[in-house]
Amino acid sequence: MMAKFQRFGGAMFTPVVFFVFSGIIVGLTAVFTNPAIVGGLAEQGTAWYAIWKIIDSGGWTVFNNMEVLFVIGLPLGLANKAKERASLEAFVIYMTFNNFVNQILQMFGKNFGVNINSTAETSGLKVIAGVKTLDTGVIGAILIAGIVVWLHNRYFSVRLPDWLGVFQGSAFVAMLGFFLMIPIAGLFVWIWPVFQHGILQMQYFMVKSGDFGVFTYIFLEKALLPVGLHHFIYAPFQYGPAVIEGGTTLYWVKHISQFAATTTPLIKLFPEGGYAMQGMSNIFGIPGIALAFYATAIPKNRKKLLALIVPGVLTAALAGITEPFDYTFLFIAPALFFVHAFLAACLATTMYAFGVTGDMSAGLIDIAAKNYIPMWANHWQTYVIQWVIGLIFIGIYFVVFRFLILKFDFKTPGRSDDEMVNMFTKDDYKKKQAKGKDSDKSSNNPFRTAAGAYINLLGGADNIASVNNCFTRLRLTINKPELLATDNQFMAIGAKGVVRNKDAVQVIIGPDVTNVREEVDDLMENGGWEQFDNQTVDNTPVAEKEQQTKFATNESQLFAPVDGKFINIDELKDDVFSQKMLGDGYAIEPSNGDIYSSVEGEIESIFPTKHAIGIKSLSGAEILLHLGLDTVELEGKPFNILVKEGDSVKENTKLATMNIEEIESNGKDPVVITVITNSNQYSLDKFNTVSGYKVKHGDSVVLAYKA
Repeated sequence: MMAKFQRFGGAMFTPVVFFVFSGIIVGLTAVFTNPAIVGGLAEQGTAWYAIWKIIDSGGWTVFNNMEVLFVIGLPLGLANKAKERASLEAFVIYMTFNNFVNQILQMFGKNFGVNINSTAETSGLKVIAGVKTLDTGVIGAILIAGIVVWLHNRYFSVRLPDWLGVFQGSAFVAMLGFFLMIPIAGLFVWIWPVFQHGILQMQYFMVKSGDFGVFTYIFLEKALLPVGLHHFIYAPFQYGPAVIEGGTTLYWVKHISQFAATTTPLIKLFPEGGYAMQGMSNIFGIPGIALAFYATAIPKNRKKLLALIVPGVLTAALAGITEPFDYTFLFIAPALFFVHAFLAACLATTMYAFGVTGDMSAGLIDIAAKNYIPMWANHWQTYVIQWVIGLIFIGIYFVVFRFLILKFDFKTPGRSDDEMVNMFTKDDYKKKQAKGKDSDKSSNNPFRTAAGAYINLLGGADNIASVNNCFTRLRLTINKPELLATDNQFMAIGAKGVVRNKDAVQVIIGPDVTNVREEVDDLMENGGWEQFDNQTVDNTPVAEKEQQTKFATNESQLFAPVDGKFINIDELKDDVFSQKMLGDGYAIEPSNGDIYSSVEGEIESIFPTKHAIGIKSLSGAEILLHLGLDTVELEGKPFNILVKEGDSVKENTKLATMNIEEIESNGKDPVVITVITNSNQYSLDKFNTVSGYKVKHGDSVVLAYKA
């Protein structure tokens, strides 16, 4: 659950990164088009005014399309695979939802108290990407995007029958989303106007609750950061309608020029700004904490500590990025983090009580551009008060943190005798949280154990530049080939062989490679592979162990799957097959593209790129029918699969067709290979043909029987 919230946090952050620059542009525009600041240059009709209005229009791009940005951004953080496609699916389904809402309102809007033709700002309507719809803000966008992510993670990889193959993947997700959006659109049209009315009441309550409301908001926003739930606190306030229509960020930017031109106190103009002041702890809290770290550090470590915390303080104060400090607390002393949250709430509430308000949720650069520069002429007194209170709180932070560090002997940076001085990152905190859990996760997961062992033998995660897989092998690009273990070490943990070509490495695993690949990706992304150092792996699938004694026969007749010229497997121009790393078998150089079964049994697996089919024979032999060499790179284009997993097949069952000319035009060999991947359990009787002889599909080639 923790990981999901953290991924949600990353997804929420994706569109927010654009807000800072856009906010600065809009803030500067407000300054340079204000006659009170730049004089006659800013009068309407001047070239100066025209240029800055053009720039201003570009600055509004992000703020006018926040919903779309959140719809696209959420899948980038939450989709398990094919994130880019998930984002495209989310946009299509979100716009489908908006079109449904638009049409329902045109026909039945009056029944729900909504006038689709209204242009009033309080109508509850908004034009999104050209479609007039209910103004659900980022809340609606996040909800729809969340539904799409669920659909994508569950159905993107579902394999449809071949005759429906064109509807697989993103098309299938979009189809499901299309029909699901119809009732959801109807539900929104019914519920959202009522919700909007409730939001108006909530706005009134929050604004009227004054200081207490601000304290609660700031404390929760900071305290819930470790589990990612802080996004649920600030998003509805800053980018949604929780306290003011459109959110505090958008409302402030829209009214910068108006607020800057009047001497009316900002607290009267924008009391909602108390819910956008979490940046104050970045500017005034972090320096006080850093001073406490320095004061409590062992004297010999202070010079090193300065080099570490000064950049951290500047980054926090100027840019609003506080991760090194936040996660240092969480790593060393979580109690200090909640003290920080309490003091941050006290700081913002005190400023608010003295009349300080505005859009101050980030760092000093952003705050200056959107507050100090445009507002200084008429509101400088407010900012003087703000800095006086802020400087006082630097002292309060210092005293409180210094006392707690010394009282409870927290080992903050610089307080260890070993002279190790370091801050901690989110990754460090995540690894600490996960420590011990991974071994539990892997205890019943041989694929994870195998993946961790392979990563170690490949020289560690840092030595792996890229990883991919085909039907039977991991394909990797390695940074330093000299760090790789020996072939025997790979084979000792279950690999069937290793192929090396400079920095290109293939680890031959067998049909389990897809499961192993998933675990490799997870371990490389989230850490934990180190604990699997050279562990022995039993790669025998559980299903095979359970079924080894359940087959009706101990032998299986193998047939020619295609018309053509028979080839001994050791003559193939591929070390993996010729050296029988995957198992014993045979090959046929095809004279046509009609592919039949090599054995009587059941289709067990079909590789997504269609170049390989797994068949379980009646005796339990696992047959790999491989269509061509290196044809995985062709992404399935030359192949048409005619069966599905679970189908029963015989030697006269047509499994697939392949375009030999297309394969050869791409420089690939169309040879059709039959391999018994568990041939360590089987012996092959005398072959009925020899290399170079012509065979027809269905011809008996060899008998495989259990050894």
